[in-house]
Amino acid sequence: MELVGDSMSRSTLNRTLSTLVSQGSVIPLGRGPARRYVTSSPFSLADVEAFFQRPANMRPLAPFREELLATTPNIDPQRARRCAQIQALANPMDLKYLSRFLVDYSWASGILEGSSYSEIDTEALVVYGERDADKPMEDAVLALNLKRAAEHLWTHRELSVENICAMHALLTDDHGLPELTASDHFLPKEQRGVTRVYEDVNLANSAYLPPHRPGTSHARDMLLRIVDTAKALEPVEAAVYLLTRIAYVQSFANGNKRTARIAANLPLLAAGLVPSSFVDITKARYIRGMAAFYELGSMLVIEQAFIHGYVRSIMRSSNLPVALRRANVDLDGAARQLCDFINSGKRPKASAVAAFLGAPPNAGAGSAA
Repeated sequence: MELVGDSMSRSTLNRTLSTLVSQGSVIPLGRGPARRYVTSSPFSLADVEAFFQRPANMRPLAPFREELLATTPNIDPQRARRCAQIQALANPMDLKYLSRFLVDYSWASGILEGSSYSEIDTEALVVYGERDADKPMEDAVLALNLKRAAEHLWTHRELSVENICAMHALLTDDHGLPELTASDHFLPKEQRGVTRVYEDVNLANSAYLPPHRPGTSHARDMLLRIVDTAKALEPVEAAVYLLTRIAYVQSFANGNKRTARIAANLPLLAAGLVPSSFVDITKARYIRGMAAFYELGSMLVIEQAFIHGYVRSIMRSSNLPVALRRANVDLDGAARQLCDFINSGKRPKASAVAAFLGAPPNAGAGSAA
């Protein structure tokens, strides 16, 4: 990536680099005069946007690529480590925490599935059992299934194919309701929690062609491989790997992205880290990020979507400083500062935001921050 030209001033260059870092397009290495920048993706955001200007039927077919099951591309390891470093204010992960997580996760993950349920609707249903009679039954059942899967996750944190299949069965349960048989959110009993053998999968609005090996154990074998690979990764790296690869191989007849999102929390919870509720990840950005991985092998969009959503999950799960709980405080700005820290490594200047990182280096020795 060539950024320096005869007509570019130092201040313009610095602003350009800062923007690229905040977008996740480049990674800063080193400090001071020795700092250099490397690209984190063969594609820029502009490249991805231009590619998806064309409808799916006008884009080149993208057959399954087994090499994308490798550990790269993935979230940058430094960014992954910084995601774990902003949890100093996280509340204890007790039953009170679980109650809030169930609402956040059921609501946010439902939105990514196209649910009409708002946060308030979801809380009324998940906490008090009150269904909105004016909204589709499938949205209510979807929310309840997400809650049940999250409860299972909370008490079963082992990363295994069996555990992932158990959560898939909960996520796709139609509860025997005839009016749900035509919904894409649910599966017949014989397909729930079972990797596909004969079923073919076609993704709407995508040029990606998932693998189809009818009559074989290929779907389960790929899932086993993904789980084994994730076990060797650091927690946040494993989370993003599971988020993208489980959805990529489409091991189930349906519900693969939902299963990938819940499975992504297994390594986080096992490591004592805040789980991701996927709050504040817009459906458009999520779909674009997954499609860019499916069709281009690019992690750029989904990596940044995960980072932004994870920052929001951590903020919602934390004991916010008084300075951030006052009326009219810019929480969006605080989230941007934390995202900038994850992308650049530059500690936030605002003390209330820096509190998420805990004490600054050498603070105990009396050095200046």
